[in-house]
Amino acid sequence: IDFPEIVPYGISTDAGWGCMLRSAQMLLGQTLRMHFKDRHWRPPQALGQKRRDTFLRQLMVWFADFPSQNESFFSLHNMVAAGLAKYDILPGEWYGPGTACYVLRDLCQIFEEHQKKENLLTKLDRKMFRVYVAAQGTVYRDEIRDLMTRDCKVKRKKPTNKPPQGPLTHPLDPQYTANQKAEDETEWDTSMLLLVPLRLGLKSFNEQYSVALAQVFGMKQSVGVLGGRPRGARWFYGATSDGAKLYALDPHTVQAAPVRQVTKTAGGGVRQVIALTENYLRSFQTTNQETVDLKRVDPSLAVGFYCENRKDFKDLCNSLLAWKHANKAAPELFAVSDSVPDYSANVSSAMDEMLAMSVSAESLEESGAPGRSDEDEEYVLL
Repeated sequence: IDFPEIVPYGISTDAGWGCMLRSAQMLLGQTLRMHFKDRHWRPPQALGQKRRDTFLRQLMVWFADFPSQNESFFSLHNMVAAGLAKYDILPGEWYGPGTACYVLRDLCQIFEEHQKKENLLTKLDRKMFRVYVAAQGTVYRDEIRDLMTRDCKVKRKKPTNKPPQGPLTHPLDPQYTANQKAEDETEWDTSMLLLVPLRLGLKSFNEQYSVALAQVFGMKQSVGVLGGRPRGARWFYGATSDGAKLYALDPHTVQAAPVRQVTKTAGGGVRQVIALTENYLRSFQTTNQETVDLKRVDPSLAVGFYCENRKDFKDLCNSLLAWKHANKAAPELFAVSDSVPDYSANVSSAMDEMLAMSVSAESLEESGAPGRSDEDEEYVLL
């Protein structure tokens, strides 16, 4: 509560509407932890050590509730701005898991562009990961390859006026296959956060997916599930083996917003920085977990995976495939496909051929088939 007002809507609290965005921040925070540290990293317990920890300090600045273009990239204000600009969601309106995923993607892209513009890798000295949101419950490898090797392709692409040497390759040419394989094995520019929005049921959660959802948390790439109960978002980080219950963190604890304080710069000037007060430092951690019955979970949710590199993504796909083969009777949560279907393919020639065949058949019926008389016709009385 009491964060800087979201202008011009007069909103200074997210109570009653911001739980999905807060849950998305939890998922993103776990991903940042795995990216810049590792899954097993734990923040120091003493307040003095927390203030001196580079990663924790950076994290608290990134999530501080202030509108900012170069500091608090993942603040509630920036999330709301992205939701309004691209997805027509007004401040104070409730977000679904799918929209929250796209907001995270947009903010992470802004963060990466800021890194390039300022020619820095942050104090943590590592390039920001990219976010891929799988639409329609399908992960396409070619889209991921294009996204994650974007910088490599720009470096390799050199304009030239020389005509191509040799004949052009086609999909049946062995050279074409070799080129595709080399492109698939190109190392990624950075790591990836994979988000898959899903709807596992109509009005209530379809329990046929319970075991499939539970196995997601056991994968090393998992960063949890964004979802919750109807009109009450949660970040799920674990589940029982049968999927009957999920373990979650609840964002519905109202806390005071962080504040800024004035400090002196090395050049003798002054600037405002996020104050790492005791209350703000304590607000980032909780020992209170919630156990949620799967039957009460809203069917609309999003699963998240952090893949450090291309090999890690391949391992994830293999794990999903192995589980599918071992549980053939259970429905899979989402599909992984090699390429996006080409819906723009020209089918006019095929349609013309079908029409021509249809016309020929009609002409044959009218003229009568050779060697067949009217007496051979069979009739059925209706």
